[in-house]
Amino acid sequence: MYEGAPHIWSNERVGSAGGDDPTAHLADLINPADPALGHIAQELARFTEAGVELTEELVTAAIKLGRAAHTRWRSADGSGFKAAAVPLQSSHDPVTYYVRRGATVKIGTTTNIRERMVALLPEEVLAIEPGGQPVEFQRHRQFSALRVDGQREWFHAGPALQEHVQRVREQYGVPDPALPGLPTS
Repeated sequence: MYEGAPHIWSNERVGSAGGDDPTAHLADLINPADPALGHIAQELARFTEAGVELTEELVTAAIKLGRAAHTRWRSADGSGFKAAAVPLQSSHDPVTYYVRRGATVKIGTTTNIRERMVALLPEEVLAIEPGGQPVEFQRHRQFSALRVDGQREWFHAGPALQEHVQRVREQYGVPDPALPGLPTS
């Protein structure tokens, strides 16, 4: 649909030979609703910190390890393994965020960006702009022609959306690279 359109997150072009991220499909292996998502993310981070290139097999292994760690954590009675408590993240004024998964962009809103990114585990946080639901609703209407079929908050990364994200980045800055997301190899 967007043959040859440049992506703001790379120098590659959509649909060009070899232009697709060879690891983009790995994010689809992870269920964002999995109760063990935090532990899975920790296992993925361990692989990438060790310099291991992520493959489908390694992501599957990280999912199994994360689920096992989550099970131990949930069943711990004080004598077994239990992960350290996650400190509460502070809330902030509402923001509208733009995150990437593959060649699609989610436009959403939150009052706790770190907690939301842990839940979403995006490949990349593209931009964040001030404003909550009214801004989010306006952006959903603005880019409705790019909406992914059957999805409410996911959009194809067409040129208009890419240009908007770039303007938001220029106006409000690049998002903190330490925000949680799917580790990249």
